[in-house]
Amino acid sequence: MSAADSLQFRVTPHIRDACKQCLAALSKSRQKSPDLAQIVAIGTTGSTERTTISLASVKGLSQELLKAGESNAWVHQLLRGSKIHIEQPQPTPRNPELVARLDKIKRQLEEHEYQRMTVNVMPHGFKGTELLPAVPGVRTGQASGVISMKQELRDANKTISVIINIIFSALGVGFAVGYASYTLTSELGWRVLMALGAALITILAETWLFVFSASRGQKQRLQLKPRATS
Repeated sequence: MSAADSLQFRVTPHIRDACKQCLAALSKSRQKSPDLAQIVAIGTTGSTERTTISLASVKGLSQELLKAGESNAWVHQLLRGSKIHIEQPQPTPRNPELVARLDKIKRQLEEHEYQRMTVNVMPHGFKGTELLPAVPGVRTGQASGVISMKQELRDANKTISVIINIIFSALGVGFAVGYASYTLTSELGWRVLMALGAALITILAETWLFVFSASRGQKQRLQLKPRATS
């Protein structure tokens, strides 16, 4: 029997009537043939349990009916209105132990992902001593959430103080140079230009010193944690 002969088709009323007709024409000995078992089961009077028939049985049914003198018993005529029957695969029962292990692994992965996402977030009401990685502008050894406002206020006050210092320094140097330039020239224009130049140089120098000091302090804070753990 080929693979095509094992195909199952849905039993239609036409196929059931043909099986009954074939069963009536078969002898008692032929009815016991294994090749005609499906035809006999379908053609049995009142039998409605069998809902499918193989292609090989349809071919056998066609041959028996043609031998009996039935002219409209070709295979394509018998299968008219029928469809191929495809059995739905039954879901394989899952091992409860395997399901439990998979659920455990899934929970562990979710917990690991949650910890990875919240590694730099301090929980509400945290009172532990575990330190977070060093962050620019945050002192190592203290919780960032506790000192963030104080640190920002300190940084703002420090920046304002530096700006005021630069302004007064530029004004002082400019006034001093403008006053001392009287010994070099008596023209007011040159004295103002020298005073402005000195003030500008002072502003640039003060700004560079401030930036250099801030960047150096930030590098020291970043290097504080590796030194502590070494």
